[in-house]
Amino acid sequence: MRFLSVKPIAATLMAGLMLSACGGGGGSSNSSASLGGPTGGGTPAPAPAATKFYTDLETREEAARFLIQAGFGGTDAEIDSLVGTDAANWIAAQLRAPATKTFDAMLAAYPTRQDTDREHSKMLWTNLLTADDVLRQRMMFALSQVFVISDNDFFDEGFTTAQYTDILTDHAFGNYREMIEDITYSPAMGQYLTYYRNRKGDERSGRMPDENYARELLQLFSIGLVELNQDGTPKAGSPETYDNDDIIGLAKVFTGLSGSGPSFRWSDQDEDWRRKPLQMFDDEHSPLEKTFLGTTIPADTTGVNSIDMALDTIADHPNVAPFLSRQMIQRFTSSSPSPEYVRRVADAFDAGSFTAPNGRVFGSGQKGDFAAMIAAILLDESVHDDVQEANEGKLREPIVKFAHYARAFDLADIDVSAEWRFNDTSNPNDKLGQHPLRSPSVFNFYRPGYLSPATESGEAGLTAPEFQIVNEGSVLGFSNFMTHYITVRADDPAGNPGFNPDFAAEIALANDPQALIDHLDVKLTAGQLSDATKAEMADTVSTLLIAADDAETDRLDRVQLALIMMMSSGAFAVQI
Repeated sequence: MRFLSVKPIAATLMAGLMLSACGGGGGSSNSSASLGGPTGGGTPAPAPAATKFYTDLETREEAARFLIQAGFGGTDAEIDSLVGTDAANWIAAQLRAPATKTFDAMLAAYPTRQDTDREHSKMLWTNLLTADDVLRQRMMFALSQVFVISDNDFFDEGFTTAQYTDILTDHAFGNYREMIEDITYSPAMGQYLTYYRNRKGDERSGRMPDENYARELLQLFSIGLVELNQDGTPKAGSPETYDNDDIIGLAKVFTGLSGSGPSFRWSDQDEDWRRKPLQMFDDEHSPLEKTFLGTTIPADTTGVNSIDMALDTIADHPNVAPFLSRQMIQRFTSSSPSPEYVRRVADAFDAGSFTAPNGRVFGSGQKGDFAAMIAAILLDESVHDDVQEANEGKLREPIVKFAHYARAFDLADIDVSAEWRFNDTSNPNDKLGQHPLRSPSVFNFYRPGYLSPATESGEAGLTAPEFQIVNEGSVLGFSNFMTHYITVRADDPAGNPGFNPDFAAEIALANDPQALIDHLDVKLTAGQLSDATKAEMADTVSTLLIAADDAETDRLDRVQLALIMMMSSGAFAVQI
């Protein structure tokens, strides 16, 4: 595989970013089928030694690029370890890695407390920055941007958010149908989309079941607004997938759910109901016939059976595979994936199986398999071939970029709980403009169909979701946020003792600015910087002289300056 040069969408995204900066326009994690059995990434018969696959990572640039796409970048050692290996083998190892979760850790750390919203948020940050199951954490974060809750809407309910986060973590390589059931019964989603304690209709008072979850389940979590071809393009005439009658019928399904306890009443809920799945109380569940999406649930069907039938109907809808596949591709590899790419991933999701070029098989063989989906996304021919298509590449989101920095420089003894900036990183003016599980609405931080106005990518009809949170203020805010974590000294009492980067390899190169920039180019951008840009950066670094009496400090200053320029570059913001 030959390493790719910057592709057209990457170039236009970089140009747009610079304009902004300048003021211009089944399964649980223990499922053997998903974690290394014969259908889930197990070892196939060995291929002949001379066999080459397009998923082979032959250079440091290719290895660095793959780690950026599949996770949060890597250290020099992690990049080196992938050179000469097959990307499929890394994915298989990640599928087998033990899951890093938060709920049990929360119980151990705060057994008697409820006011733990900040504590869970910081625990989640710690996992993103340090956990070994990096692909699962990246997948959890991606799923959280499709199946959205926001702890902005909760108060002192960290256990509720932890329980929801673990649902996404458990099912990250599992099955869509099983995940959406656990989501439906989660207190977090029940409160966020207001069907918690949703009562059956009452003709006398005119009370109707709450429709919020029914609407968002269809529009955002499963099938979308219009009927799709398998490649994600709208069918001829863009026929709608559902109408208001479908919502009315489906809303009746999600009645009767309350916190665990002996009755539906608020006063009868268990003290720790927020930590447990919601419970169905049939006396408050609608006994009426429920018709939606061409399915009718007979009158007097129990609440649990009604939910089972409704979720089976939704999971079987032909829109689910292309609708979800396109969005998940956007979270990993391409802001505007081609229809052919979407179709290949959707086919793997529907089949529950994906076969890598080296013969490795991923997935359980059941429809809706996320392990098959993520393998298909990361091992797709368009991701690894030499063809430079106009729609390849994506703008990276701020959380992913910061996690890349933290992991690339092996931040030691990370203590997020001691760092006030991580209470909320949502402010774009002086922080990241994004915080895990804290989007401003159920529509996530950005819409998947967003076209950036007054840009080449927008005029070409190429979607670029992340550009929705990019502007002059957010670009400068990110640079300032990164500058703090790059320049803070470990011995500074006002600094961050839990955020100590290892710059040893870079300091060793600081006497040679060009070698330093070349090294960081591979480590942070997978070799995207042009020769002219690297020369300009090296010239800037060389203006910081190294004095004999303080050489160590001067070398560190050079490294920090180089990193600030690198983190502020379009090449770091855009992955190819």
